[in-house]
Amino acid sequence: MQLEVLDEKDRDRLLGPYKKVQQWIKHTRNATSPHFDNVHNILMKVKEKLKNKPLMEANHGGARDIEKRLRSRI
Repeated sequence: MQLEVLDEKDRDRLLGPYKKVQQWIKHTRNATSPHFDNVHNILMKVKEKLKNKPLMEANHGGARDIEKRLRSRI
């Protein structure tokens, strides 16, 4: 299920040829509903944050931010 975090194109490329895997995911989703959907909603939020993180670090000097965190722990 961690493949849900991948880009749609990559996920389809990996799972597309495997109909049994797609069927298993569907059955798992139905059997564990609503918990499956709740967890995957959280995963999608994390996916968006991870997608935007490199952009934010480039704009705000991410290296300096990491240095500040390290100094505060020392």
